[in-house]
Formats: sequence, structure tokens, C-alpha cells
Amino acid sequence: MPCTNVVYHNAPMNFKMSSLFSERRAAQVAAYFLIRAAQRHANITLLKLMKLMYLAERLSYERFCAPIIGDSLVSMPNGPVLSRTLDLMNFGSSKDNGEWDSLIAERAGRDMSLNGHDGLTVDDLRELSEADLEVLDSTWEKFGGFSALRLREYTHDPDNCPEWQDPDGSSVPIRLETLLEKLGYTQEDIGKAIASIRKQAWVNSKLAS
Repeated sequence: MPCTNVVYHNAPMNFKMSSLFSERRAAQVAAYFLIRAAQRHANITLLKLMKLMYLAERLSYERFCAPIIGDSLVSMPNGPVLSRTLDLMNFGSSKDNGEWDSLIAERAGRDMSLNGHDGLTVDDLRELSEADLEVLDSTWEKFGGFSALRLREYTHDPDNCPEWQDPDGSSVPIRLETLLEKLGYTQEDIGKAIASIRKQAWVNSKLAS
């Protein structure tokens, strides 16, 4: 499976993968699924929202060798998760007036919801590209009707998410190389994809500084 959408670079090695992460994009992906659920007059628990977001991120890597959110991937007891996104779900933004808090309400028990924004539509999520929305549409179409428990079971199945490993009550990072290998990419394409992602992380870190 070639990474046909990857731009290849001789990437600097002094980068932090955390520089890929976008809180704004994480918030808009979460908002996408909450909007879709509201259209069905349904609630979404933290567990279900996390599973949908992980599966969307995974599908983006599968289709484009690139993430939507850029979060670190981690194996936890309930399955694979997006590490910093999980922190946002549990604790909100780390800064006042953070981009997550502006869109996503503090969770009420297990349920997640939008922070006001009556009338918000998918068309308002301007940070997401057409390709991103196609990935999210596909994810919702396939998994939107699943319960949180069914999604948990789905992501535990090695036929579906072979990159997950049982962390024995703790957490274990999922290396991006491992995910791409499980998605069927060759070692050559994995190397090219990682180089491109390193370059983007390095660029992000320079822009942030």
C-alpha cells in the first residue's frame, strides 16, 4: 500500500511529535461527532467519543499516511486512545479560553456535549479540510450507531486494531511505525511517511516558537 499523498523530506531529527498536536482540530473533530449525534437526538459518552476520534485518526493514517489531530497514540485498558485529547476530555484546556473549552463543555458524568453553540453545523468547522471531513463522514457512517461498549470491544479485537496491546492496567505508547505497519504499509513507505511527519512537527515547533 503506497503512501501516495506523502511529501517526502529530509527531516530534522530534533523534533517533538507533540508539535503535531492541534487542540483546535481536536475540538472540531469532537464537535463534528457531537453535531452528528445531536442530529440523531443521541448522547455521546466520553468513551464513545474517544473511540470515534481514535478510529477517525486511524482511518486518516490509513488513507493519507497523515493525521487529522496529530495526537500521540496510546494503548489503555479500554483500548487505544488519543493521549492529549483524553486529557482535554477529562480536564479541559490547560490555558484560559482554550480552544477545546470554547467548543466542548465540561463533561457531565460520562456524557460529552457542545459548549452552547446552538445552530453549529459541520460547515462551521473551518479547520477541517474536505479530506478530513470525508474521513469523519466514513467513520460516523460505519461506527456512529455503535454503543460505547461495542466500540470498546471492536478496538480490542486484533482483527480491527492490531496495534493495541493490553497494558495490564497501565498505558503503553503505540509507535507510529507500528500503526503504519499494521495498516499494511511497506517499510520503505513507513520511512517516507515518518520523515514527512517529522518535517511537519519540526515546522510546527518553529512556528510555535
